[in-house]
Amino acid sequence: MADYTATNVNTSAFSVVAPRTGTTNSDTVPAGALLVIRNTGAGSHTVTFTNSNTQEGLTVANRVVTLAAGEVWVGRVSPSWAAANGTVAVAINGTASEVVYYVLGNV
Repeated sequence: MADYTATNVNTSAFSVVAPRTGTTNSDTVPAGALLVIRNTGAGSHTVTFTNSNTQEGLTVANRVVTLAAGEVWVGRVSPSWAAANGTVAVAINGTASEVVYYVLGNV
């Protein structure tokens, strides 16, 4: 399990962004970060953002994104999904190393 921080990309000088390889064991990313997720494999993959938060005493459902082979998805990690420490767990099914993602901040 890795706790990934967001790369600050709020610059006109451009930024190097580290690719993160998915795992089946829920790495974490900061709430509010923008993720670019790429499926490099030949089959589909499911990425689950595990929610450990509640709103007004009600459980907030996990967010699941299914990427077909070769697809690239972009989306913001909702703060409403975050644990008390401000992070959201990310889990990837199957051959998780086929999914590469980038964690962007200050966008």
